[in-house]
Amino acid sequence: MKPEASIHEIQSSGDPAFRYQMMREVVEAVEARGTLFMPLLNLVSTFIDGLASGAPGNTKKAYLAYLEAQFPDLCKALGAEVFYSKYRCGAVHEFNLKDGFGIGRDSGMSGAYSGTQTIQETGQEVTILNIDRLVIDFLAHVRSLEESLKAGPP
Repeated sequence: MKPEASIHEIQSSGDPAFRYQMMREVVEAVEARGTLFMPLLNLVSTFIDGLASGAPGNTKKAYLAYLEAQFPDLCKALGAEVFYSKYRCGAVHEFNLKDGFGIGRDSGMSGAYSGTQTIQETGQEVTILNIDRLVIDFLAHVRSLEESLKAGPP
């Protein structure tokens, strides 16, 4: 006899309430460590993929549209295409950043979403993404999705 499992145990990831809670709690847990910048970028980038969920062959277009609709400050500061191609693709496919791009903390960026900084050791100028700002905006977005589920249909 094969072991049994409840459909709730194996299918709950399809439930929006479960998905949003899982996304929020995982990002909060990694953020609490304080120094796991690449895992945070990887998680947020991947979770946005899941939220945007475009049709096969149309995932990039759906991702960019979702960023523009839900993360306008990020898009204004950095650009949806830059975030997608330089940060998201690097984090998701290579667990690295594309050359000329970096991650910074809010403490060195005074709340700005992105900026240009010079690497002391090399003199190279890089575009910096404020990971703290991205996480704050992502968590606020997921909380709003959770609240909209609790409120029910309009």
